[in-house]
Amino acid sequence: MRARPPPHGARKIRRKRLPLPAADPILSHVNDRRLPLLEPRNPLAGSIPELIPRYPRRAACALLVAGLLNCAVAAGHEGASPGAGTEPTQREAFIRAWQAAAQGERSSFEQAMPGLQNYLLYPYLRYEDLRHRRAQIGAEEMAEFLEAHEDWAFSPGLTTAWLRTLGAQGRWGDVLAHAGNSADVEVRCHFAHARIVHGDTEALLPVAQSLWAAGSSQPEACDPVFRWLQDQGGITPGLAWERIRLAMEARQPRLMLYLARYLDEVDRGWADRWSQQDREGYRRLDQAAAWPDTDKRRDIVDYGLRRLARSDPDHAWRLLQDLGQAIAWPGDQQGPILREIALWSAVEGLPETPQRMHAVPESVHDDRLLEWWVRHDLARGNWQEVLQTIDRMSPKVGQDSRWRYWKARALLETGAAAAGEALLAALAAEASYHGFLAADRLNLPYTVCPEVPAVAAEAVDALARQAGFDRALELRRAGIGNWARGEWAMAARRLDQAGLRTAAALAVREAWPQMAIFALGDSGDQRWYEWRFPLDYAPLVEANAGGLRLDASWVMGLMRSESALAEDAVSPAGARGLMQVTPGTARQLAQRHGLRYSDDEQLLQAEVNVR
Repeated sequence: MRARPPPHGARKIRRKRLPLPAADPILSHVNDRRLPLLEPRNPLAGSIPELIPRYPRRAACALLVAGLLNCAVAAGHEGASPGAGTEPTQREAFIRAWQAAAQGERSSFEQAMPGLQNYLLYPYLRYEDLRHRRAQIGAEEMAEFLEAHEDWAFSPGLTTAWLRTLGAQGRWGDVLAHAGNSADVEVRCHFAHARIVHGDTEALLPVAQSLWAAGSSQPEACDPVFRWLQDQGGITPGLAWERIRLAMEARQPRLMLYLARYLDEVDRGWADRWSQQDREGYRRLDQAAAWPDTDKRRDIVDYGLRRLARSDPDHAWRLLQDLGQAIAWPGDQQGPILREIALWSAVEGLPETPQRMHAVPESVHDDRLLEWWVRHDLARGNWQEVLQTIDRMSPKVGQDSRWRYWKARALLETGAAAAGEALLAALAAEASYHGFLAADRLNLPYTVCPEVPAVAAEAVDALARQAGFDRALELRRAGIGNWARGEWAMAARRLDQAGLRTAAALAVREAWPQMAIFALGDSGDQRWYEWRFPLDYAPLVEANAGGLRLDASWVMGLMRSESALAEDAVSPAGARGLMQVTPGTARQLAQRHGLRYSDDEQLLQAEVNVR
């Protein structure tokens, strides 16, 4: 199977998205797009990095996970605190009301609401009520509620669902009053439609054209806007061809065929050529040498060669050379083609990779290309080239521990021993995989011993009372984990490094390991191992792993990697629980081993999932 290059600088990380508590199809769709609950503030931070120890064993320090399993240290903030200022009876009443709403018992839900107006989570009941009645409610009441709760986790999803409903009902005045700042495509189309209805069409043409020129099919709400656009002569052959290009880049060839109707007869011929080449995998792109020399020919050849490079870089390279005499490429237009061919040549490990890399103009060099160039040269021991290519990486990527290690190795191999050893010595002081490799090269002990987390209890208490975190904690106590994570995620985005450390301490105090892991990933405190690799489930793992002759440390690492120790984690593919077991696999295992398995919700119970 052909290897795929990951995005530059990325490690292989699996992220889980958890379901949101919205039964309504419209709102569920909105929420799915709105709230990536486990997304960190950057592509790597807080995402569960380096979960399973891959380091060689050393006597200098015990292995991280095994050591933590053998001697757990007190965290300093133990146990989950009860909700401050919340009467248990209020919480119980709220839970009953929330469950009544989930079960469609509207009368029970409405009867419970009046007695909870002073409860912290009362707005969640208002949210549920307004969500249910958004088609009938007055715009002023909804707008007032959303403005008062704009920093609550439910607000973005409810706002979009409400604006879509206004548009679907044709309440154009309300759409104009409230939908102008929405980024949702369906709402934007409703807003443009409202402008048409009210005769406000000045400068609307480019807005409608930008909505139409998309690489995928747009929502039905856009159809009236597109009919108006066509009536105004705004769908020109040039705009139609631009959308065809976008559709092909988005791998929507059927949309391209539909869009051909907006082209003139000559241009429809170009669309037919493109469609034919796409069906044949661009393996007969040499036919383009006989085509008229136009921008559309270059568009087809450009896309076709980049596409072909992914499956057959050798063929793409030969075609590029053969077509070079027939096609006049302006400026650096060949650059992206050469980049794709060189990149996939490196992925394939082809011997022609250096030649193709050197042919790529520097204007289209990026870190992803350079990283694969280095990998190719490392595999062949081309140390001078390794050194030169690492030096061309961006500072951010070049300072990654991986490339600092290989730069040090390249310096050693090319005779610059002093510089190489100095770089290795600095790297060996870091608690990372490549830091351990650097320590091996210098015969030094690993820098793996933990730093003791230090956060003042007063700061933790203050954060627990802060808006957003107080709601997250109370939602969790009420058993509404999805919205609890949403509130926590929104509140955590506002924190600096010190605040993230405090958030980690709060999560530890509340026995919420998932949030401690993410907070410390964002804060950069990689050596706060006690909180980054919590042992909440260690007794359960040890009890089950021993009889199966499995290393409990390995199982704990796998569990942390799969779910970040979130007992109720559910992936987009339906995998559930700590070990991310799919229902199908669970049924097979239960049948094979004679275990009791009645429904998929069992997988959200730690004892069942780990067993």
